[in-house]
Amino acid sequence: MSLYLAIGGGGDVIMATVLAGDEAVGQIPWERFVVDPEPGPVPLSNFADVVPAGDGVALVTPRSYVERNGRRFKTQGVCVSQLLEKSIYVVDSYTPPSKLAKSLAVFNKVVGVDVGGDVLGVGCEKELGSPLADGYGAAVLAKLRDLGVETEIVVMSPGADGELEREYLLKRAALAAELGGFLGSIGLSKRQIELLSRLTEHCVTEASAVAVKAARGVWGRVPIRGGQRTVEVDLFSTVGFRFDPHVLLRINKAARLIYERDLPIDQAAEALLSVGIPTEWHLEELLKNGVKHGEAIAILRKGKKCLEES
Repeated sequence: MSLYLAIGGGGDVIMATVLAGDEAVGQIPWERFVVDPEPGPVPLSNFADVVPAGDGVALVTPRSYVERNGRRFKTQGVCVSQLLEKSIYVVDSYTPPSKLAKSLAVFNKVVGVDVGGDVLGVGCEKELGSPLADGYGAAVLAKLRDLGVETEIVVMSPGADGELEREYLLKRAALAAELGGFLGSIGLSKRQIELLSRLTEHCVTEASAVAVKAARGVWGRVPIRGGQRTVEVDLFSTVGFRFDPHVLLRINKAARLIYERDLPIDQAAEALLSVGIPTEWHLEELLKNGVKHGEAIAILRKGKKCLEES
C-alpha cells in the first residue's frame, strides 16, 4: 500500500486525499493559527480517540479530536476522516526524521504532498514564511528512501499558498530537473476536482481550494489570507510536479539541515533560526504574544541572514 503524506501542514491533507484515491493518507498535523493558536504542530499526545500505528504514528477516525492548552478542535485530517469516513494517519513531527521513517517503512511507497511548492525553496527567501513543515517532511521522505522505500514529493498548484511566486518556483523546479530530480507531472481529473470541491467546502484551507477556483474558470490574481496575500489562479493551478526527495535536499537548505542533523521539528526550528532561517514556528510565537501579523512578518524578515541560494 502507498501513503500520501501531506508535508505542509494545514489543508495539504485535503489535496493528499484527492491524489491518494483508495490509498492511505497521512498528515503532519500543524494547523493554521486561526484554528490552533498554540505554536508548532500538534503533538500526538494531544490527540484523543486515536489508534496507535507505530512510533510517532497514529490513525485518526471520525471520532478523534485534539485537546491542546485548554482548547478542543479537530485537525483537517479529522475533518477529512469525518466527511469520507476514512481513517487518516497523523505523524508526530516531534520525532527525529529517521525514527519516523522507520515507522512509515511499512508502506511500499510514500508520496509527500506539498500544495504551493515551498519545498522547492531554499528556506530563507524574503516572501517565504513557512519552510519548517515542508523541510521536515522532505527530510522524512529522504530518510525513507535511505531505507529502500520508494518515495517522491509532489508539488501541487505551484504558488497557491501565496508565498513564493510561481515564476520563481518554476526556476527552482528547473534547477531540480537539471540535477536529475524531476520524475514527471500530474493533473487533476474532473472527478478529483469534484472531491476536492466537496472537501474544501467543509474543511479549512485556501491553498488547496485554488485548484477548484481554476477549474471553475477563475483567472487572474485572487486574494487569500484575508487579503494579506494574493495568488495567481488559472488552469495551471490544477497541475503538479513530481520530484526526488534527495535532489530537493540539494537545493533546499532548510530541509538539508534537518536531514543531516536528524532533528525533530522543535529542535529544527531553533537550529534553522540560528543560521538565519526564521520559520512559521517563530511567527506563531510572535502572534501568540500579541504582535500584529504585519509587524511579526517584518521582525522575521529582518532575521533572515542567508542568501537566496542553496
